[in-house]
Amino acid sequence: MASEQQMKNPLLVGRAIRAQLENEVPQDLPLERDFREGTDYTITDHVQKLHKSLCKDPRTLELITALVSHLHAFARETQLTHAEWTKAVKFLTRVGKESTEYKNEFVLLSDCMGFSALVDEINHPKPPGCTDGCEPGPFYTDDAPTVPSGSSLAKANTKGESMCFIGTVKNLKGEGVKGATVDVWQADGDGVYDIQYPDREEPNDRGKILAKPDGTFSYRGILPTAYPIPSDGPTGELLHVLGRHPHRASHIHFTVKAPGYDDLTTALYPSHSPFLGTDPVFATKKSLICQLTEERNPARWAEFGFKEGEVHGGRVWVWKYDFVLPTVEQVEELKRARAKQSKQ
Repeated sequence: MASEQQMKNPLLVGRAIRAQLENEVPQDLPLERDFREGTDYTITDHVQKLHKSLCKDPRTLELITALVSHLHAFARETQLTHAEWTKAVKFLTRVGKESTEYKNEFVLLSDCMGFSALVDEINHPKPPGCTDGCEPGPFYTDDAPTVPSGSSLAKANTKGESMCFIGTVKNLKGEGVKGATVDVWQADGDGVYDIQYPDREEPNDRGKILAKPDGTFSYRGILPTAYPIPSDGPTGELLHVLGRHPHRASHIHFTVKAPGYDDLTTALYPSHSPFLGTDPVFATKKSLICQLTEERNPARWAEFGFKEGEVHGGRVWVWKYDFVLPTVEQVEELKRARAKQSKQ
């Protein structure tokens, strides 16, 4: 174990380290025994012992200890080769280099491996009877207008067929939740989000809807269609190798918030959409798939709020869903119970 004097000795230490020592002197430890695979003291034991001796933050130590344990176990279980690990490192390097402000390959990779969905389920567990959640995806913006229930979220000439969404925000007792805000964003009838259009001047197909005091709300819009996630990078290549596709089922994103209740971010899917069982980001769930109906009566269109000439194609798609929120305390109680169970 080196002393500070030894660390600063130019005979023992180069100038780069000596310069760094002006700001911080690291703690050194003696090498007490050799580590070797197949013995009672492996590289895994050595790494864990070092971190336990030096890391001062308990949560960081917990996370890294688990990561090292599982990462080393993966190498042993698969008998990982140098060539395979080199290929993996090059892949991850590309994931970092090819990420941009508008396409984060690491987020895509996390999504496509089901990791994002898992973290969401851990952080937002749902008591039985509550609406399932999912990740918000990359197309959320915070510039959506706040509008009353019954508004239109689609600008004139937006591509797609007309739709009316009718929903309710309830609690586990079946009561309407007061003070709910429903943040909505979706693709249009071409499977394109407004921010993907280069000439976007203002939000379209998105809005923050103020639900009525009884928890009910509605809006007029466009029926979304399926679209692909970015597949021109390393994550797309991995999907191809795995025999998977990058196509997402058509859906609408929602974030529902109400005082005293756990925030819900989720998405709903029409039952007629393809790709429901092979969603690349694992966001589809049977409880989120909805059966839509077609309304061909113009009198009903007027009741929904559509003006004469606004409906094209001779029908309005009617989409209904009841969102069920748990309280913050109900979620925290479930988290505590699961955390206790995971450590048994």
